[in-house]
Amino acid sequence: MQVFSLTQIIFFIIGCIATLALALLLLRHSAAPKKPKTYYPKKVITNFESKLFFQLKAAFPEPQYYILAQVAFTALITSQDIQVRNKFNRKVTDFVVLNKKLEVLAIIELDDPSHVGQEARDAARDAMFHDAGYRVIRYTSIPSVRQLQKDLKA
Repeated sequence: MQVFSLTQIIFFIIGCIATLALALLLLRHSAAPKKPKTYYPKKVITNFESKLFFQLKAAFPEPQYYILAQVAFTALITSQDIQVRNKFNRKVTDFVVLNKKLEVLAIIELDDPSHVGQEARDAARDAMFHDAGYRVIRYTSIPSVRQLQKDLKA
């Protein structure tokens, strides 16, 4: 029969207590309700908009043109008046077509069925861009490559 020293018994008891404490901590942590996520990924453009994006890419190939999607109004227009800036502060436009000098040729808006009844709102948005000197082209369906080229040259 083996006899354990007092030191071995103390280390054994400390080990048992530490193991039990760790097990309780892990059990408590896994049983705690999970905090809901704060951030979630989101598609940059809708499936409907992605169809127009590829049509725009075909109609206006790089390096002569660049197509930007979901561009903030604040990247395109500004004002010294804070109340005016608040009118467009959190708005985005669907697409912007740039030439090779990175100058804006046109702003393209795609009006899906959610725009029905929003014509006055859309007109106000367009007016902001027109006042700043931009051209806005609106579509309610996906235009052909030829139609896009014709509309941009008009």
